[in-house]
Amino acid sequence: MIGSALCSALCLFLCADNAAYRWPLDLPPELTASFAEYRPGRFHAGIDLRTGGVGPPVYAAADGYVSRLRCSPFGYGKAVYLQLETGLSAVYGHLDDFAPELRDYVRRAQHRARNYTVDLQVEPGLLRVQRGQLIAYSGQTGTGAPHLHYELRDKREWPVNPRLHGVTWPDKDRPVIRQVLAAPDGPESRVNGDMVPAVIDARAVGAGRYTCAPVRASGRIGFALNYVDPGSGGRYKLGAWRLSARAADREFFRVQCDAFSYDHTGDGIVAFHPFLLKEGHFQLLWRWPGNDSEMYAHSAGAGWLEVPEGTTEVILEVVDFHDNTATITIPVTYEPPSPLAVTVTGPAEGRGETAIECLGEYLVVTVRFTATEPEPPEGIIECDQDIVRLAFVRVNGSTYRAGWKPTVSGRQVLRVHHPRAKTFTREFAAFVRGTRADVQLGEVTVGAERDSAYGALFVGADRVENDGPKPTGLRRVGPVYRLWPEDIPVDAAIRVMVPQPPGLDTRKGTVYRAGGGSWSREGAEFSNGLATVKTRRLGLFGFLEDTTPPAVSDVTPGADATLETRHPRITAAISDRGSGIRDYEVTCGEQWLLTAYDPDQGRISWERDEDLPAGKQEFVIRVTDNAGNETRVTRAVTVP
Repeated sequence: MIGSALCSALCLFLCADNAAYRWPLDLPPELTASFAEYRPGRFHAGIDLRTGGVGPPVYAAADGYVSRLRCSPFGYGKAVYLQLETGLSAVYGHLDDFAPELRDYVRRAQHRARNYTVDLQVEPGLLRVQRGQLIAYSGQTGTGAPHLHYELRDKREWPVNPRLHGVTWPDKDRPVIRQVLAAPDGPESRVNGDMVPAVIDARAVGAGRYTCAPVRASGRIGFALNYVDPGSGGRYKLGAWRLSARAADREFFRVQCDAFSYDHTGDGIVAFHPFLLKEGHFQLLWRWPGNDSEMYAHSAGAGWLEVPEGTTEVILEVVDFHDNTATITIPVTYEPPSPLAVTVTGPAEGRGETAIECLGEYLVVTVRFTATEPEPPEGIIECDQDIVRLAFVRVNGSTYRAGWKPTVSGRQVLRVHHPRAKTFTREFAAFVRGTRADVQLGEVTVGAERDSAYGALFVGADRVENDGPKPTGLRRVGPVYRLWPEDIPVDAAIRVMVPQPPGLDTRKGTVYRAGGGSWSREGAEFSNGLATVKTRRLGLFGFLEDTTPPAVSDVTPGADATLETRHPRITAAISDRGSGIRDYEVTCGEQWLLTAYDPDQGRISWERDEDLPAGKQEFVIRVTDNAGNETRVTRAVTVP
């Protein structure tokens, strides 16, 4: 026990006193999340530090001054930004409170604005700090669990890998490789006889060494890894610093997490395979078209391997931020595409079903039969006056596939015929990166900007009437539209235009999107009988009205209360089951009260930063939702 305590103390001393930047906490350095790791649709910009709860003090990394202070119920919550004399800047997020001088500065601004939410640019040098000076207390504002978000940025305001600047923490654990993804780059390439990606389990063969079943392939293929880097002996799952792929002693692609621009953080949506997230987080070792992230710009090529004849060993390597390494060796054998022959005795009696899915920059059309089927389907894609015939290939005795990659933007119609399958017709829009287009799909118009597509973007639109979860606190006032495929990545937002339903009160109603078993307000612009939604996400969209005001309950103090102090505890539960809370205000007499909002707990609480006015007062809580519905709760109180 004594040895363990001495080890922790020594580690803390080294990290806090001898490093280029002081560790922000007086706690043993422990990460719960690493730089640039996976977040839904983005990269994580810093490192998350374990705090063990709310309240541990937070200290300045180096000499400098406060450049920015933010306070919000969302995002980084309460946050301090320091400009350091080293040339870097530091960001501390999810704080519970600021140090007294910073707290006073923020509160004065909040009272001037009569708003809890402020984003303050501080005059350079006004609030100076020294290395190791108390600046805040860690918490959980803007997030669910207590932790400290710590971020270093360079002069370009790009988040940077803290390890490159001497910020360190204990880590002796190698990354663990779980699975490999081998993916064709298009319908002409093959992996294990198919044009769809193959997920292959990894098998450990030594310390940090893995292998897997051989891959049979032809054409151009790419690889991705489903891995974790254990933190704190496996207590946390972290990301990696570098991933690389090599064959024949030549590195053909690398991802290296040194720094990235906030302009490209959204490209995280195509850094992990967007269509396979239900099977695992596969970090790509190829660059998806439109992925401009600086972390994916270390290689001349895009990461596709032209499969040579014979057998080639592909070695994928993953390195964590402390140079702990794991590799997997993948035997890749060239297998030229060849027709799969089957024998059918007696009449063919299977029945076929057709489905389409997007797995990259191309669509895959699959026809599955209930029995062995000797005759391939016939299919075409119609675009304006152009007709493309699909070449179906057999992938097993009862399944045929065809792939199609668009070359121009426009309305497309897919038709598939087979004597033992129901005729399949599907209309959709295809957009190619670099072109701006509007496509009419029935009563829905979809518009894409030049950079909306990551390579290629497919959008289908169906009117599905009353589909989706039952609205809670909302009323349906129009049809529901399904835009598919729901998991397709979108770069610049697309425009979706649909007719405005008759009788819709646009003061109370707008467009909502279904997700997680409920509806969330998407918003729309209304003009000339049309509703226009700008979105980067597909799925179910519907018109709903919110005429129900927010709920306010569990109010303290109670009605006709005689208070014992001039700064009592003032709190309430607030919620809105419809459009969501837009604003709230708490007053006592003529005095505005600085009140914090915790959206996770659904509570507001007065900061108790000044005396209430004495005597008999009217205490008022006003809460407004995004549809303009308001709830007002009034209490008569006596203040000493």
